[in-house]
Amino acid sequence: MKLELAAGTFLLATSVLALALQAKPPIATPGATAAISTPTPTAALPLEHQVIAYYFHTDYRCASCRQIEAYSHAAIDSAFAAELASGRLVWRLVNLDEKGNEHFVKDYALFTKSLVVVEEAKGQRVRWKNLAKVWELLPNKAAFYGYVQDEVRAYLREAP
Repeated sequence: MKLELAAGTFLLATSVLALALQAKPPIATPGATAAISTPTPTAALPLEHQVIAYYFHTDYRCASCRQIEAYSHAAIDSAFAAELASGRLVWRLVNLDEKGNEHFVKDYALFTKSLVVVEEAKGQRVRWKNLAKVWELLPNKAAFYGYVQDEVRAYLREAP
């Protein structure tokens, strides 16, 4: 009887846990990233024109690298909520050490962790820019945010 009760309790608990995990998106943990992480745009199909802000990193991530990622993401989230929600602007993390992501090094002439803004039209890259000043502006959060927001805004403004 006690064994049956324990088994029943275990099954109930695992069922509740499974339902809870299905109902909520996974919680991101510091240092854990997917090969490409991006919110799903509200549009059912990819937009004809889209601006993508890529943060490229590797498995080794120093404090400065993590800070650049955090500042970049926060600068974009705080200034472009509507564009992110519509899918016109996309934030993506890419781990260059993960299989299949090696081509990005050549595609964007990467030599270190980088924030790259890309305009795509009909799924094809139109232009891109490596925002290399993020490294020198890292000690000045306001200047860092301004730089990232100005560069992303310019891409959004020029993209149809």
